[in-house]
Amino acid sequence: MKKLEGLIEAQQLDAETMWEIFRIADEMQAVDYDPILKGKIIQLFFYEASTRTRFSFASAALRLGAEVISTENARAFSSAFKGETLEDTMQVISRYGHMIVLRYDKEGGAKRAQQHATIPVINAGDGPGQHPTQALLDVYTMIQKFGKLEGLNIVLAGDLLNGRTVRSLCYLIAKHFPKNKIWLVSPSLVRMRDDIKEFLTRYQVDWYESDTLDGILEGADVLYQTRVQTERFDEEKERSLLERIQQEASHLFINVEMVERMKKDSIILHPLPRKTEIRFRVDNDQRAWYFRQSDNGVAIRMALLKMVLLGY
Repeated sequence: MKKLEGLIEAQQLDAETMWEIFRIADEMQAVDYDPILKGKIIQLFFYEASTRTRFSFASAALRLGAEVISTENARAFSSAFKGETLEDTMQVISRYGHMIVLRYDKEGGAKRAQQHATIPVINAGDGPGQHPTQALLDVYTMIQKFGKLEGLNIVLAGDLLNGRTVRSLCYLIAKHFPKNKIWLVSPSLVRMRDDIKEFLTRYQVDWYESDTLDGILEGADVLYQTRVQTERFDEEKERSLLERIQQEASHLFINVEMVERMKKDSIILHPLPRKTEIRFRVDNDQRAWYFRQSDNGVAIRMALLKMVLLGY
């Protein structure tokens, strides 16, 4: 029997492990309560605000019979407020449970945590770095819709510089589903970083870059919309920069008229939370899949907890 030794980066997953996660997630969709993790303690240690990720991990753990210890603002309500390092914190809380689900406010935090924790660590988002469990549920949702990921036009729109979800998604698609086209659509000041573009090129993914959805929206099979990551900007020092980015990003906001230009069988995804980048009236359209996407987070995270703590 194998065990998944935590999850830090999307690209660490091989094809066999990824498909096993999806297979077990399929099984977990029908599970309301199965105490296979009774006696296990899951620690949700979040340095940044979270609703979906923290709650879905908690729900996943409770549905499988585990106990949950949680903090939603570790920067203010943990020893980090007193100046304790992440490294020391990980060594200490490793003694309190069986797994750490960590959201950190700086890129690379999950990797640092893994090096010092003595129990498995799952990265629930590290600053503008990665969010691998989100990428898994994103791909899982696309497979639910299309059956396979091949020959699709996948449009990633919004703040691609600071969006960790789109970074992890690119890693996963490039490594395992390279026979798709990726469109990187963003304001010029928040374009996707070069490391992702180089990774896409290395895996021979056709990718294109634009600052407008004109001429792209009509051919999109998947439109993955994101918000401007305002928390990555200093409110006082970068206010004018942020206002300029928000103004440019507003041209990418999706309304009903824009959705009507899309294919009937296309889907719109969003990692949530949204602000105004998808208008509320779009929710009634059959192409709006972002709430179904969010629902899939529980099954994917149930699968991960099982694979880490019990094996597969």
